[in-house]
Amino acid sequence: MNRIEELPGIFGEIIAEARTGAGLSQEQVAAAIGASNVFISLLENGKRQPSLTSAILLAWSLGLPPEELVRRVALRLGPPRGLQKP
Repeated sequence: MNRIEELPGIFGEIIAEARTGAGLSQEQVAAAIGASNVFISLLENGKRQPSLTSAILLAWSLGLPPEELVRRVALRLGPPRGLQKP
C-alpha cells in the first residue's frame, strides 16, 4: 500500500511521540533547534515538512540519532507499492 501522501502526518506523529517521551515541550525543542514553537506545532500536525537540516536538528534535540528518526518514519509508512522492504 502506497501511503507516501501520509508522510507529513506520520512524521509529525513520530516527532510528537518522541518529544513527549523525552519530557520536552514544543518550546524546548524549538529553542534547541533555533525555530519557533509554531514551527514545531505545524510539523507535529503534518502541516509542514522539515528541511533535511531541520530534521537532523530535531532528531538530535529529541535524543535520537537522525537515522533512528528516519527508521521510525519509514517503518510506520511502509514501502511504496512495487518496492520490496530492504
